[in-house]
Amino acid sequence: MKSLAKIPPGVRYFFGEEVKKRRVIEQQVLSVFAAWSYEEIILPIFDYHNLFALGMGQEAAKHTYRFLDSDGELLALRPDLTSLVARTIATHFTESPRPIRLCYNGEVFRYREAHKQKPHDYHQLGLEHIGNDRLEADLEVLLIAIEALSRLGMSDFLIVLSHVNFFNGIAEYLNLNIDEIANFHSLVDKKNSSLLSKFLSSKLNQEENNRLSNLFRMMGKADILEQAFSFSSYNEKIVNALMDLTGILEIAENLDIANYLKIDLGDVQGLDYYTGMTFKIYASGVGSAIGSGGRYDSLLKNFEVEDSAVGFQLSLDLLATTLKNISLSDSSKYLLSASQDLAKMFQEAKKLRQENKQIEITDRIIKN
Repeated sequence: MKSLAKIPPGVRYFFGEEVKKRRVIEQQVLSVFAAWSYEEIILPIFDYHNLFALGMGQEAAKHTYRFLDSDGELLALRPDLTSLVARTIATHFTESPRPIRLCYNGEVFRYREAHKQKPHDYHQLGLEHIGNDRLEADLEVLLIAIEALSRLGMSDFLIVLSHVNFFNGIAEYLNLNIDEIANFHSLVDKKNSSLLSKFLSSKLNQEENNRLSNLFRMMGKADILEQAFSFSSYNEKIVNALMDLTGILEIAENLDIANYLKIDLGDVQGLDYYTGMTFKIYASGVGSAIGSGGRYDSLLKNFEVEDSAVGFQLSLDLLATTLKNISLSDSSKYLLSASQDLAKMFQEAKKLRQENKQIEITDRIIKN
């Protein structure tokens, strides 16, 4: 039966200690979310493909597992969870007082990233804070992310902050067309200073060109913002972006969490719906971000709702890989022999279960 042993590329099975570890992580992270008054929402595994196109954009939504229902409607396995939360807000929470705090726990599916070495399902733990456009909401989600990771016993992690409107403000000042913006974005994202400098050479003087090219490849704290403020004369969009990040760093200092935060204005990756502060979470020894988030005030407009929003997600898969020594509950197990009087044995089993003890019925003879 060779065919039974063969599974599709990217498909995974979990069992034993791995399942226990993942359940502990889920429980601990969700308990932190609940302690901050985020209510868990259970979302459908698939929905109309057009829903995800509204939430993620047409290009990103192409990379979904799609199929037709019996009526010929195009459906898709969910490639993200934020789009589903947005539709839920638009259809079930229109009259609810703001802010709305929701959290989720589930898998998303993206076929573009599936191959033999990499899964095509990703398990996310996340939350969305809807209806508050102030800095306090941004800080709240950052604090929750830090508390959740700390609850898991992690200390060697870093949250890298950026702001899409610094990049957008520079692009606006340079009066770039759509194609130029795409090229500019690619050069900044790849941190290719020499090609970026060449691109900017016809748009800025040499001194500004050098400062901006260097800034986009640097990471730091207040020193990065200090350098960035030298471009504040370009427009208000840049000023407001830098003021947001300054406010976060200043309050982080007061809360004694600034050691977890750094600024990288060259981090311009992410879905098109981000409109403000963004962040990625990195852990020592992990090559990719274990979490990400940010502000997306325009997304809900696609669902005919005027609401601001900020949120983040953590990768359960990467957390489970990273956390080698997480404590797993391992209660004592009571063995009961099925070779004894069955009525007596099951009476004992019932008694132990009423005491919430873990039992296992075995056909072995148990020696006292």
